[in-house]
Amino acid sequence: MTQVTEKQKNVKKKFTYPFVFLSKLTRNSTFFLLIACVFLLLLYCIGNYQGFVDETQLLILSILSFTSIVLCLMSFLSFVQEIVFLFTKKRKTGTIFSILFFLFTFVLGIFFISFSSVIHRLSLGI
Repeated sequence: MTQVTEKQKNVKKKFTYPFVFLSKLTRNSTFFLLIACVFLLLLYCIGNYQGFVDETQLLILSILSFTSIVLCLMSFLSFVQEIVFLFTKKRKTGTIFSILFFLFTFVLGIFFISFSSVIHRLSLGI
């Protein structure tokens, strides 16, 4: 009887491990992309004052645009994943904070996309 319960626990651990790994992967990648977008935005702002070449500024804006699109996708996927975890897990406090964080990163990603596309279009000429 004890061997059966131990096997069931091992099966349950094996079943939940990929979901835990996926949760950590999406959370860390969303955080990394958020830091990268903030860094690129600061680099663009500093480049305006330092007198970067126009092609460099356009390259920074293109990278910011791509990074923010990926940020929006990852934060949306993480948001959906945390909603699923909200209904399946017993701990609700950490999950609610994670949901709010991913919603905030999604909104910031949309801001970064709009900022970079507007500035890129203005710099190329309307």
